[in-house]
Amino acid sequence: MGDFAKLVTEAAAAIEALIPDEPAATLGTHAAGRRHDRYAGGSAAQQALREFSALRAERLLGALELAVARLDLVAPAELISALAPPPRNAAFGFMSMSERSAMALPMAAVDAAHPGASDLILGHVRALLPDISDTEGDEQAIAVKRGASHLAVAVVVSRAVLNAIGTPAATDPAAAIGIAIGTCAEILPGLPMPPAYERAMRDKRRREFQPTSWQTEAMVFGHQFVVVEEPSLTEADFSATGLVAAIDTGFAVRTGVEDGKVPVSVQVVLDEPRLPDLAQWDEVAEISYTAVAGAARFGHGSTAPWPGEFRVRVCATGRDEGEERYELTLWPAPATDPLVHRKTDRVGHLLRGEPAPLPISRPERPYQWLEEDLGPAATVTIVTNAGVADVVDEFEEDSIAVAIDGGVLVVELNNYQGSRVAVLQRLSRNGKAASYHWNANRVTRLSFARDGQLTDDADTRKALEGLNFSDLRHLDAKGITAVVRFTGTVIPETVRELVSSSAG
Repeated sequence: MGDFAKLVTEAAAAIEALIPDEPAATLGTHAAGRRHDRYAGGSAAQQALREFSALRAERLLGALELAVARLDLVAPAELISALAPPPRNAAFGFMSMSERSAMALPMAAVDAAHPGASDLILGHVRALLPDISDTEGDEQAIAVKRGASHLAVAVVVSRAVLNAIGTPAATDPAAAIGIAIGTCAEILPGLPMPPAYERAMRDKRRREFQPTSWQTEAMVFGHQFVVVEEPSLTEADFSATGLVAAIDTGFAVRTGVEDGKVPVSVQVVLDEPRLPDLAQWDEVAEISYTAVAGAARFGHGSTAPWPGEFRVRVCATGRDEGEERYELTLWPAPATDPLVHRKTDRVGHLLRGEPAPLPISRPERPYQWLEEDLGPAATVTIVTNAGVADVVDEFEEDSIAVAIDGGVLVVELNNYQGSRVAVLQRLSRNGKAASYHWNANRVTRLSFARDGQLTDDADTRKALEGLNFSDLRHLDAKGITAVVRFTGTVIPETVRELVSSSAG
């Protein structure tokens, strides 16, 4: 086949120059395996052509038909010797009602008149595949080269074999082009891409990638959740950070809860981000990890879709208290040593082998239920030295007013009468009144009044002791706690059912 192979190579160069880039790229990246439609039948090339884009196949036919009609290369007799000669005076009839391509009928005519011709062409094309292993460029250029170079060889071989057969059915240019396209659609999905293609695709994904973020819930098993491309048997070593550790194809995060779900927010960015407000978190640490392929799935998002070295910063809160929450920030960066930016919880200290701090005191904890039940907007007011009848006229009818030990508790849903200066002044004429208001826009107002005037004295400062308002966690429970402290009252959980039913 030596001389024939040389002739094919020479003729293929002229054919390749005529092939449009867009359908060539589609053919060059064609990966769909044929479905072997048992009803449609036909040769492997026919079946593969059905799975290829009909529009792009027609574009290729239009671009090549005239040139192929002029292509007079004839395959040596020995290359078609395996084909049985068609019967003398034979007549063939066939009908197709579902084929989408103008090449389908000419291909079917060849298969009917010359059984095995298409498969013979496919075998010769396999033997003469072009070597494009040194192809460089971006992913589009490589895909174009792969599709065009293989199709050009397939077209020349197909035309040469069919010219050698020489019957009217065989010499139809549309048959040669259709068999060539189907042959390439059959062969190319099983061939490796040029080595440069993977790198080009990685560069493309980098260029097209946009920072992304999402919220999810992570499944926790054995005090950890993982972000990995593949399941890993590697044991995570949390001793360096007390929070996060690299494992095969990703990383693991150490949780306080042993099993269950934890809320996680994720950001994937391209550059190192600024540190978050550390006061909002108990632990903040970062490590480097290696992505083998990239695009590790996590919830309904995924990490950056390319391999390489990455950095992940993990922020955690609530690991000691059973109400934990996490934030992950990932970005590409060279591998460096782990960093711990904040360390305050007992879990982290123990994992790092450090003396554990005393349990954190959160004075607002008794009123977190009230914060949760009332939702995104409410006002809580407490008045001393008064009965329910003494205060209800200052509030809307849908407000909840209930007597508690030492005074009256008033809860407003989506209203704010209790936060008005004039209202507080009137309510505090015989003692104290205090209110805390918040709304869905996170506008808050904490007010104290005594003897008919707003006040800011030793009692107000004492009411605020130990309440860290710079930490936004349970901010509303902290405001309610300050109101309770200033008025010297207690909100019993016995009123919870009343508040919850009204809020619901």
